[in-house]
Amino acid sequence: MSFWTTLKTDDDWILEVGKPADGEAPPGESGCPGYLQVIDCHAGWCGPCKAIQSTFKRIFFEYGDKPIKFYTADVDSISFLEKYRGTAQPNFLFYQDNELLELVSGVDSPRLVSSIMSFMPGGDEE
Repeated sequence: MSFWTTLKTDDDWILEVGKPADGEAPPGESGCPGYLQVIDCHAGWCGPCKAIQSTFKRIFFEYGDKPIKFYTADVDSISFLEKYRGTAQPNFLFYQDNELLELVSGVDSPRLVSSIMSFMPGGDEE
């Protein structure tokens, strides 16, 4: 079992994260209500960030009872991520209930872990 899900199309994004607001219509419901969703947005030519994989995997297994999901998303194949195209560094998006909570650009492991712990429902109850 993989610890993350790959989002390959707009339909995948809508199913998991929810349809973004388009100016006239409100955002759609999340496919994972109440879950913290951490999305590694990367360019197709470079793939998901390998430098942070082990950290995310450790968190996934250590906090497996918490509502958290990890994803990878190719910015070149998902239209909702168009603004993140053209950069060599990964962008990590933190969503909950189809609301963007934070964007972390680049691999900043301490900041990413801190963001996960602060946003994860029940994450500070240790």
